[in-house]
This record gives sequence, structure tokens and C-alpha cells, in this order.
Amino acid sequence: MSRFRIALTAAAIAVLVVFGAGAPASAHDELLASTPAAGARLDAAPTEVSLTFSADVMTIGAAVIVVDASGRDWVAGEPTIDRGTVTVPVDEGMPAAGYEIRWRVVSSDGHPISGLIPFAIGDGEPLTRTAAPDASTAATDVDSLSTQENQGALRVVLIGAGGAAVAVALFALIRFLRRPRTAVAQPGDTPPDAD
Repeated sequence: MSRFRIALTAAAIAVLVVFGAGAPASAHDELLASTPAAGARLDAAPTEVSLTFSADVMTIGAAVIVVDASGRDWVAGEPTIDRGTVTVPVDEGMPAAGYEIRWRVVSSDGHPISGLIPFAIGDGEPLTRTAAPDASTAATDVDSLSTQENQGALRVVLIGAGGAAVAVALFALIRFLRRPRTAVAQPGDTPPDAD
């Protein structure tokens, strides 16, 4: 096998390792349903808020708040996670008004995802925003996950560095195994050209 083919094989293996490890990061989990649902008008205040995702979410880093127009958070405890469902208890006595569920979780691929769910109780109007919500808007008041965004970028860098290290190691191993073997001269041997 020529050195070019060996190098080409090592490069192909390195590419497969890098892109194979990065493939799960291309599709994030998503919110499938919520209770209350987006835009729902409830007759009575809920006792809890529940979010259901397309896959299991990580048990660390989940944050959910339920705020009214004044910014008061009505969540009464820490989120509980059961596979792909995140649930939080809500304080009693929520008046008829508009509310917004702001959530942020770490999806099964390690990336944070977030969103907003407006709803209303009684005659209240669901909270609406003048600008379209994005991930940074939804996470503004959810400070328990402030470092999660950087972990996604760090993961990409680590995968790239790992792929490069694998390629270098494979190349070095193949060169070592394919190097020409030379006979060790023994004492008293004469060189073949000597006459």
C-alpha cells in the first residue's frame, strides 16, 4: 500500500470520527405540548405547569418560570423531570390575568433549548410580545442556565480537536508500522561494496 493511500485512509477515518460524533448535535429536541397550552384561556389557576418534549431532556439545567405582566414569578418549587416531561408546581392564588411560561432545558444532545408559552386565567389576556421571541428572550429571566450556551460551542471545539488528534495518531501509527525495516549490522560484518 502506498504512502498516499495510507494517508488517504487515515484522513477518511478521521473525517468519519469527527462527523460521526457531531451528528447528534444537528437535530435538537423540541417542545411537543404544554399544560397549559400556548394561548389557552383557563377558568381556574393551574396547580402545576407541564412541558412535554420530543425526547428525554437532561436532568440538569432545567428552568421554568411563570410570570405575570409585572414580572412576578408564580413557580412554587424546582422542576421535576420524568424522561421527556418537565413539571413545576405553581403558587395558589393566581388572579385572572395574562401569564407567560418561560422555559429552558438541556436537550438530549446537550444543547440548551428554550421558549415562551403565553396563557390566561379568566378574563385576562395572554401576554404578547411586540417582537418575535427567540432563545435569548426566553432565557432572559432564567438565570440558572447562563453557562449552558457556551457548552455547545465548547463541545464543537472538543469534537474538532478530538478528530484532529485521532487523525494525527492514526497517521503516526501507520507510518510507524509501514516504515522500512533495516538489518542491524553485526560486529565483523563487512559492507557489501567492500572488496
